Amino acid sequence: MNCAHCGAPISLEEKYCPHCGQPNIQAVRHSEDMEHYNREFENTRRGVLGTLRAYKGITARLIIFIIAVIFMIIAFCLMNGSYSIHRNRMHRYALDHSAEILAQVDEYMEHKDYVSIANYADHYALNLYSYGKDDPFEKYYPVFRIAANYAGVYTDLMSIATSEEPSEEKSRLDILNSDLKYVYDYIYNPEEKNVYDHGDPELADRAIADAEELIDALFIRYYRFTPEEMEQFHTLSDARRSVVLEDKFNELVLEREGADQNE
Repeated sequence: MNCAHCGAPISLEEKYCPHCGQPNIQAVRHSEDMEHYNREFENTRRGVLGTLRAYKGITARLIIFIIAVIFMIIAFCLMNGSYSIHRNRMHRYALDHSAEILAQVDEYMEHKDYVSIANYADHYALNLYSYGKDDPFEKYYPVFRIAANYAGVYTDLMSIATSEEPSEEKSRLDILNSDLKYVYDYIYNPEEKNVYDHGDPELADRAIADAEELIDALFIRYYRFTPEEMEQFHTLSDARRSVVLEDKFNELVLEREGADQNE
């Protein structure tokens, strides 16, 4: 290249012309361009490194998360498998000792202890398999179903009624109403619930009558229902039954609070 002032040959790196001493305009522009380029390059480099570090952190966390999920899935499968193996083993024991098991179920029925029947059936997985003519527990199938539903109502009701702070148990009312729906469906609509499709109809009717009697007794004892109120309670819709339960619950709370103040 040549000097813009005197025309003498000059290199791009020379800031001044060695012949005329004037500033090399091209060198100045070149230097400014290089500085601008270097700044842009450094900014870009820093941005790339920052992005890489960010992605590196995200990737590491993602890998840890994936590994944790895999371990959770494996643990769940192992636990589920162990649970299934345990229930299969208990059911096999029940089959091998069916006379003893059924004698105990009959004793529970004699005492109308359907909570124990529900726990007993669950413990020995008596309601695990589809029943057939070769299954000694087949005729008790409706008893186990009704007992399980009754046990849910009993647990909900007693948790509320016997709590030291019944006001804190209000959230259980919806659960109680839902469990009542299930057991009332078995009691008042047994054909629709296929209660008689398996098992002994006489045992089914006996369990239905016992469950109705026990539920009525619980509500009369702990929720201050009258027998007449219970007769109406049976026929209420789910929504109306929920309202009645809440009203009775509020009365129970007020009564309990009043008793505490009197003490």
